[in-house]
Amino acid sequence: MILNSLSLCYHNKLILAPMVRVGTLPMRLLALDYGADIVYCEELIDLKMIQCKRVVNEVLSTVDFVAPDDRVV
Repeated sequence: MILNSLSLCYHNKLILAPMVRVGTLPMRLLALDYGADIVYCEELIDLKMIQCKRVVNEVLSTVDFVAPDDRVV
């Protein structure tokens, strides 16, 4: 089987999808610590993402998207 190097392989992966009020970053980080291979955040509106600035969070080893009002999206 040939896979595109830019695609994400879901074969034999443990995946955590967003749940109501449980898709926060701390919950996703805990899921990764406890063995999840792939975690997702809640649905984001693309217009809001366009307005954000991409910031690398060195403390959490994540990428944050910061809105003009300084809130992390």
